[in-house]
Amino acid sequence: MATKLYIYAGLIIMKIAVINSNSPDGLARTIFDGLLELQKQEKDLQFSLSAKFDYILPLKENILPKDEFINFARQADVIFLIWGKGGADYNLAERIGKWEKTIFIDGSEVGKDRRYDFSIQNDILKGRYVKNGAIDQKMLKLCALYFRREKPYIKGIIPLPFAIESVYLSQYDKNIKKNIDFHCVFGQNEYPIMRKYVTEILEKYCQENGFSCYISKTKTREEFYRQLAKSKVGISVGGGGFDSMRFWEILGNNCLLLTEKIDIYEPDSKRLDYQRIWEFGNLHDFRYQLDKISDYLRKDYNQDKLNSEYQKILIDHLASSRIKEILQIAKKKRILV
Repeated sequence: MATKLYIYAGLIIMKIAVINSNSPDGLARTIFDGLLELQKQEKDLQFSLSAKFDYILPLKENILPKDEFINFARQADVIFLIWGKGGADYNLAERIGKWEKTIFIDGSEVGKDRRYDFSIQNDILKGRYVKNGAIDQKMLKLCALYFRREKPYIKGIIPLPFAIESVYLSQYDKNIKKNIDFHCVFGQNEYPIMRKYVTEILEKYCQENGFSCYISKTKTREEFYRQLAKSKVGISVGGGGFDSMRFWEILGNNCLLLTEKIDIYEPDSKRLDYQRIWEFGNLHDFRYQLDKISDYLRKDYNQDKLNSEYQKILIDHLASSRIKEILQIAKKKRILV
């Protein structure tokens, strides 16, 4: 039977089969959050999963038994093949055999401090690197599209960074009073070491200049987002990859963003050109930008003036926007007809 198609905001909304990895990944969570949010907007959107998902998301009803999922995938309009920490379920993709409809979602990163290692960068470009963060050359050849969270974006690869997930907005309210000047909390600060030094410099700077800063780890996710929602400036330094969830959490809570130099999209991309972003390349730059942004907080900061740009950021970078982007490109490439 032919698949029933629906129209939403100029996009063809269809059945999406998701070949999930058996191990979790951050970009995978973004994809699932985006699908769930888009489904709320368009009730006729259908997506099904091949396997359990480990993050706390209401996905139980979307999981199908293996044989049932294979039948669903063979009739689906598009198939997402999701990379996880243990790789992807390539065997299932082979059984389904619809490579012309399969889109590879690669959320891998080289990890730790290895993104600074130019020999690793060179090996990835030349196809010699085989650990996490390598380009999956086989999938690049087989799949209809290849989306990737991290550089390099060689020919045939489309950037797909993290996004603003619904949970990031859970404690935000436009009427909340932002009474914390700086928020600087990382999941771990062992790598890169810049995280540790940035936190130390910020704490001393605030003590000497009369600013408040929040640098304590919280016991719960709710408390973390509650503190971030009350903050004027959030600080981001990438971890094992150029992209970082903290970057998007800060933007999602309508904060100014003081971030390690952005290296998420292509070098000439304008997709993150927002007035609220200050960038630093090293610790000297960080200290210099602290003076600039502190002067702005004293003289020009107005929470209400941030709202119009904030709405644009949400339109451009919600997790559901990532799904729309994938579908738009698939339509342009005639994967969807």
